[in-house]
Parts: sequence; structure tokens; C-alpha cells
Amino acid sequence: MSNDNVAKISIIEGDSIEIVKGQHTEYVGKMTYSSSKKLIATAENGKLFGDNPEDPPKTEGRIIDIVMFVAGTTDPVNTDGQNHHANTSYWKYIDEKTKQETEQSLNNLWNNIKKLKPQFLDLHIEGEFFSWSGDNDTKQRTQASERLFDLLLRVYSGWKNQEVHLHLIGHSHGGNVINQFTELVSSKEMIAKSTILKPRKITEFPKLWKVKSITYLSTPFFQKKHQLNHAKLHKDCKIINVHNEYDLTQQLVANFSLNNLEGLLKSFKMERFDTGIKTVKGVKTDAITTYLKSFIWQDFKNKAILAWREMSKAFLGFNIITAEFIKYINSLKIENSNLQKEKDSFVSLLKNLQQWTYDVHQNYASISGGHDKATWVKNLKLTQGLKVLNILFAIKSSPKDSYLLSLLAGVFGENKGITDSIDETLWSPQKQTKNLTIIDVNITESDPYNTRNKKKQIATFLKGAQNAVHTRELEDMLMRLFSQFIKPPQLKKIIGYIDNAEYVVTGNLDKELKILRGNLEIYDSFVTKYYADLVTPQDEAGYDDILKRPGTLPYLAMASHSLSHTQLWGKVDEGLKNAFSSGKNPGYKKKS
Repeated sequence: MSNDNVAKISIIEGDSIEIVKGQHTEYVGKMTYSSSKKLIATAENGKLFGDNPEDPPKTEGRIIDIVMFVAGTTDPVNTDGQNHHANTSYWKYIDEKTKQETEQSLNNLWNNIKKLKPQFLDLHIEGEFFSWSGDNDTKQRTQASERLFDLLLRVYSGWKNQEVHLHLIGHSHGGNVINQFTELVSSKEMIAKSTILKPRKITEFPKLWKVKSITYLSTPFFQKKHQLNHAKLHKDCKIINVHNEYDLTQQLVANFSLNNLEGLLKSFKMERFDTGIKTVKGVKTDAITTYLKSFIWQDFKNKAILAWREMSKAFLGFNIITAEFIKYINSLKIENSNLQKEKDSFVSLLKNLQQWTYDVHQNYASISGGHDKATWVKNLKLTQGLKVLNILFAIKSSPKDSYLLSLLAGVFGENKGITDSIDETLWSPQKQTKNLTIIDVNITESDPYNTRNKKKQIATFLKGAQNAVHTRELEDMLMRLFSQFIKPPQLKKIIGYIDNAEYVVTGNLDKELKILRGNLEIYDSFVTKYYADLVTPQDEAGYDDILKRPGTLPYLAMASHSLSHTQLWGKVDEGLKNAFSSGKNPGYKKKS
């Protein structure tokens, strides 16, 4: 047997190289190896050196299948602000602290896809190197599509003249990166304009390469941008669509394509915000009410001490919430100068509110001084607080004329603040796929939240919020979202505090207090109208972490949105196997 026909295994920079049929070129680490000749190429320039030409000729009858993973927005706002948030660990379930794989890794999508490799003759799975920010940002998705094209040509540079079938798997906006990739590879003009591709003198997509399947996992499909281009799709291209009816990101959050999203909530600590809410919710309001309505001879001092303690706790909670909200607002990068001025004014108000809540908390925490009702009123520093509160919560009759909601609507409004566009998304790719068959994979019943029997409430909530986006009533949409963070009885309790305070407040302060109560009563009417009762009492009591509590907006936006890439669903497995073109491996034996 001649040396040329012997398949050899080499080690390059510590990486072993897999030999298939003794003639394939495999990418490992930074180098490429061809076993048919002793050839080595760097992945940096994609050129082969040796006896072979730069682009080896086509091998007749050979079809190569390549699976590529494109991560997306598990975390819809990239709270960590990482440049390469959507990377390999996204699929592997790497523990952030230990940097090790977890129990979830044993049966997740990543490992089960990898198990398909030996079942087929020429199947290659590339998931180690591609990463992008994962941001809900049009520019980032476009750049990611260019990097995806660049990476494919670097990794598989020796196969430019081979018949290659691509199988692209994208989660969330990773699916829109894939769609943008189909636009890119179909347009020499777009390729020529790419700042990533132009320096490498890439001018076109390899003629024999086709996209043979696309698996969308919780992808929000836009009506206008990132449309699926069919020019480079195989005529038998399979479309696999995995979706979850509880997925808030796919059906609402993704409508907003944001500018400068990276780090938008980097300073926002959800657990800290939740701590503030829990502190306020834990206030024993009966102790306050009893004190305010009691007379001097009715065990007055003990009642006063209890009321003082609960008021201190309440204003500590308000202070925590205000502090986190200030961090959130300050993280918003706004280019509109007028809106920036409004934001600065708003932050100034919030800082005044923060100082007031701190001062009141300290006043009631102090054990010095009397516990009479005159001291109670003095501790409240109402002149300082009511002025700020009545500006912040000013509202006439609807969310549209709310100071707070109007300001935030401006921040999130199209081409006003941080949003470059609002494009209503769909859970189905049907409008883009034309005559291609869609394998529909509805995983709603696999979401743990499905056992809570809240499907009707979710549908009603989503319909209302989506209609508000459709009519560009962003104030109304924000009111619907905020209404899920506070139950109507909780807001009514706050209004009740104000009613009780009127027992001991007179004059101008009483007038300001009445204005505040009137504003809050209008908010209360909308909270009562829009509160959707999405969380069960059992989950309310059983989950301290708001991100893990089924039915909360963070859960629906993240956990429900992530479910699609946690495992290889049966219909996805079947669809992919049927899409592979390289042929089944007759020597494959399934491990028992």
C-alpha cells in the first residue's frame, strides 16, 4: 500500500485531527490538515500550501453536511453587557462560577446534536468558534451575519469547490442573524460593502454551497428587516420552527430593536430591585393603621413603637427601589438632545425622591424623641416628599397624559431614544418561507408554567400589549407591563396610608396629599384593569427569585424563551436527520 493512500493522524498544536475516508480536510484549533497530502493551512487566511491548488477541485458524488449553531438572546437585554455574550457556553450550560458543564449538559441540544455526527458519512458540526453580542440590535445582527460568513469560509476553506449543505440552528435573534446571512450571501453588493469581508477579498458565496435546513428556536420573525432570502436555499430546504406560547420575548420584547443595548441594564440588579419590593410588601400595615386611629390612652406607646418600625421598613424598601431605578435610567444612552434633557431632569427628581425616602427611613428608625402624632408628621418630611411625588405621578385621566409613562415612552419610542425601530414580530416564519414546508414544533406544554392553567390570562395580556404596540400607544403598553409588578390590593394599601395620614395633616400639606391620592387612584384604576394574575399564590410563596418564579415577566421573557434550546426535540431530531444529504453511515452502531 502506498503512503499516499494511508490515512494519517497528526497532532498540530496539541489538537488531534479526525480522519474521515482518508481525504477530508478538518479544522482543528488554528490549523487545517488534509490527510490525502501532507498539507497544512492556517485558518487565518484560508489558503492551502503544498502540491494542491488553493481551491481543491470538486469530488464528484460527495456532499458535505455542516451544522452551525448561532446563539441569540436568552437574556433579551444582555444584562452582563458582554461583547460575545452569545457564544458556545450558551449552548453547553457552562456554570459561570465553576466554568464547568452542569447536569443539564447531559441531555441538552448541544450534546444530542453532536451525537448525530457518527450516524452520517460526512456530517460536520461547527459550534466552537462563532460568537456575537446577542444584543437586540439591528446593527449587531447584521455584523454577526458577516462574521458568520467569514467564519464558514475560514473553517472550511478547503471545501469552496465541494457541494456543501449548511444546516443552520439559531435561537432567538440568532434566527434573524441566519436570515440576514441568507440576504448577505445572495448579494455581491452587500458582500462588497462589508467591512469584515472586504479586507479578506471575499466577493461571493461558494457556488456549490446551499442552505439545506434552518432550525428556528424561539425566533421573533420581523415583518420588514432580516427577511429570508431564498436565492441560496436548497430547493428542498427544510424549515423547522420551535416556539412556546408563553414566550414573552418572542412575542413582545423583540418588537423593539434598540440602539446601544449592550449594558442597558448592566447596573440593574434584579435581585436588589426584588429585595426592595419584598421589603415594602413585608410591611405590617395594620400596625400603622392601628396607631393612627388610636387614642392616647389605648396602649399608645407600644402601638407607636410598632408603627415606627414598620414605617422605617417601608421607606427603606422605597429607597432601595428608587436607587435601582436611578441606575437603570442612567444606563440608557440617549442621542436625542431634547430627550436627554428630559432624562436628566427626571433623574434629578428621582434623586430628590431617593434622599427623601432615606431621610424618612432614618427618622422612623431613630428611637430618640417622642412617639406622638406631631412627631409622626414631622418624621414624614411631607413638604420635601409630596412635591416630588406629585410631579412624578402626575396623571390626568389616562397613561397617555402620565408624566412618568410619557417620558419612558419617549425613551423607547421609535427613532426618539434608544429604539431605532419597532417592527411587530410573529412566532411563525410562514410569511417568509413561501412554498417551503415548515415543521412546526410547539413546545408550550413542556414549559413548567403550563401546569399553572394560566394560558387564557397570558393570551389576554399579550393581546392587549401587542395591540398597544400596533397602535404605537407605548404609554399604554408600559402601563400594562408595570401592572404585573404590583397587585391592586397593594396599591390600594398605599392609598389607604394616605387616607390615614389625613387624620393628622392639615392646611397646604393636606391639599398636596389629596392631589397625590387622586393621582394614585387613577393609576390604581389601570392597575386593576390590566393586572393579569399571571402568578399563582403557590409560586408567589415558593420562589424567592423573581427570574425563576413561573408567570413573572422576567420568567416569561427569559426562562420560557430559553426552553427551546434546552434539548433536542423529537420533531427537530427527525427533521434534521431527513435534511442531511451526506448519507447514513452503514457502520454506525448505537450504543446500548
